[in-house]
Amino acid sequence: MKNSESTNTVKSNIVREPIGRITGRINKVFFKALKKRLSYLGIEHSFFPLLLIGLGNGELTQQNLADKLMTDKTRVVHIVDYLFDNGFVLRIKNKNDRREYKLHVTKKGSRAIPDIERIFNELAAISFKGLPSGKIADLYSMLYTIINNISCLKEETE
Repeated sequence: MKNSESTNTVKSNIVREPIGRITGRINKVFFKALKKRLSYLGIEHSFFPLLLIGLGNGELTQQNLADKLMTDKTRVVHIVDYLFDNGFVLRIKNKNDRREYKLHVTKKGSRAIPDIERIFNELAAISFKGLPSGKIADLYSMLYTIINNISCLKEETE
């Protein structure tokens, strides 16, 4: 057998590239572009959490944010600390529960939100170019189904 023939006989049981690898590559490119386009804001991450805090209209707690981001409260504390340290959010004690803090967007954060939304929309338009809106909706539906399907694996990742 020739040398070139032997390299062509390697078989794989993997039919497709793993979805985590595909979504990871998408995330890497998307996030780098997002970070570059929003560099003038002076923050390097936590753009989406800032949008969620803004949408909460001062009623969102750190636990609410953790639930929306599907992450643990410790991670959210780091996110909120980062946004607080950079002047984008405030923690205000809940009058009804002194152990709880409501998250508020500062004026600086409020000025940043329209730009973040605009850049998200620009990058989404680039990402979904050529895809009909129905296919985009189907894609999101399938991705959320996958998230629900793999939620049983969460214990293995902790």
